[in-house]
Amino acid sequence: MLEKETGTVEGFVWIGIGFIICILALQFDLGTFHQPGPGFVALLTGLFIAAMGLAMIVARAMSKRRPDKASGGDHPFQIEAWRRLVYTMVLLLAYVILIEPVGFILTTFLLMFGLFFDYRKRNYLWSLFFSIATALVSYLVFEVWLRCQLPRGLFPWW
Repeated sequence: MLEKETGTVEGFVWIGIGFIICILALQFDLGTFHQPGPGFVALLTGLFIAAMGLAMIVARAMSKRRPDKASGGDHPFQIEAWRRLVYTMVLLLAYVILIEPVGFILTTFLLMFGLFFDYRKRNYLWSLFFSIATALVSYLVFEVWLRCQLPRGLFPWW
């Protein structure tokens, strides 16, 4: 029963985050569907996050699965889960701080490497490959295709 309660609480947290994003998005001009304003995508994102939270609540309510005591499913606040959460939040905070001085490509590569790397499996090559691929594809999409001006940072010739 504890697993079901945990999933429900997580769903309500995501709904709350989604509504906060929607409220902040409404402070900007939404525009129209054919000519979206600066708050349009943020509003859609907030609605999507809230919908995912609602889906989590509904899925947990309809689930008949019991927590597996052998896998440690009886305690929702495990140390490993908190470590992963803090690790991810630190990576995202570092990304926000370093994107201007270091640049988009290098910072995105470092973020993706940190997110893809699993220290238990020591999967350096896969993490390196997918990090490079993600950074280059996102650069090509935003800088080349959409012509967005991304932070150059240490590499002004890019």
